[in-house]
Amino acid sequence: MISIIIPAYNEEKRIDKALKELTSRFPNSQIIVIFEGNDKTPEIVKRYRNAAIEINRIRLGKGGSLKKGIQLSSTEKVLLIDADIPVPLSKIDEMTKVNADLVIINRVFKNQTKLRRFLHGGFKFLVKLFFPSLREIKDFQAGMKLVRRDSALKVLDELIINDFLFDINLIYAFKRRGFKIVQITAEYIHDDINSKISKSLLKVIILMFLSLIKLRVYYSPFRNVIYTRPFLYIQSKILELLRP
Repeated sequence: MISIIIPAYNEEKRIDKALKELTSRFPNSQIIVIFEGNDKTPEIVKRYRNAAIEINRIRLGKGGSLKKGIQLSSTEKVLLIDADIPVPLSKIDEMTKVNADLVIINRVFKNQTKLRRFLHGGFKFLVKLFFPSLREIKDFQAGMKLVRRDSALKVLDELIINDFLFDINLIYAFKRRGFKIVQITAEYIHDDINSKISKSLLKVIILMFLSLIKLRVYYSPFRNVIYTRPFLYIQSKILELLRP
């Protein structure tokens, strides 16, 4: 049995299909949908007896929702998965059998555009430039990860990124603690039509770059000098404006 956490920001178009597949394949698992937004996602989730809905009264972002889900989980292993389920569910069985603190997906794309491929490669280069200890990680942002709950709780206070860069924050926090990270290769189907990234690509690029700087500063010796109250306030306002 595992806990399955799904962050859902206005996911009424995708959540029903996701829950049908997950509840059918993992009927005894704990499934928690962390919702924020203003669509009908909660009503859809309530149709499923073995799925629970947790509604954020204020916007926490993807990272904040996943952190909340980890805290609400009750099993040894916790699956963090996007509502579009871009990886074959058979991979979940493979991931749960791995003895590791964190299992991540190395994506093999089936329908990635040239632009997205270029941006993906450039982003990986920047991450490894900022965090050289992650150079052996082949992919950072697949929408499916499996964490050992007790290990995740130990790094929860370090997870300061609540947007799309949460994945890098999580991986680096595990790496710094010396936790075991295993990578599994899987085919990945990108849902470009309903993707929130594709709809606000320029904003997301700027947001992720600023968040990458924020994360690097957080782990630098100069954090206490740079992280003054005015700086944090200005930074939060910029990120808020850029959030899709």
